[in-house]
Amino acid sequence: MSIQDVGAQKPAPRLAARSNPRRAPARKIRVLIVDDIAENRVVLGVCCEQFGVSFEAVDSGREAVELVRSGRFDLVFMDILMPGMDGVAATRAIRALPGEAALAPIIAVTTAADPKDVLHYRANGFTDVVAKPINVARLMGALDAAVSEARRTRRSRLRHDRIRLTA
Repeated sequence: MSIQDVGAQKPAPRLAARSNPRRAPARKIRVLIVDDIAENRVVLGVCCEQFGVSFEAVDSGREAVELVRSGRFDLVFMDILMPGMDGVAATRAIRALPGEAALAPIIAVTTAADPKDVLHYRANGFTDVVAKPINVARLMGALDAAVSEARRTRRSRLRHDRIRLTA
């Protein structure tokens, strides 16, 4: 998919708008894009913009770990093959962080996405894998599923903590 292909598509509804209309609107999803190739960061950024998702983009695994440590991101799109700290090493480092930051869903966005690779990525802490060239529907489906699961997990943990505090 080229940058022109992404820009030519009609804007899609915002993912955050899928919440129950009787509840307060969901806050905007924040994504960290990690890829050493500028064009890939642009394509992923355009996809995020089309779906009303805010994002920051970096070109290294080390920088990604430091930014995720801040706890500002709901999800990470992580390239695998990068110089220095690759996506697998960065994901392992993120999973080793203390607190909630370690739980951020991480979606591998890579050309190396055969079934054996996918098993390897999942075993190393990735939530999902999206193959390059990017299929926008698949990418946003993975984002939506990961963020929804993370929110369910957080709500469940909060309920469990409240029950433990009142017992």
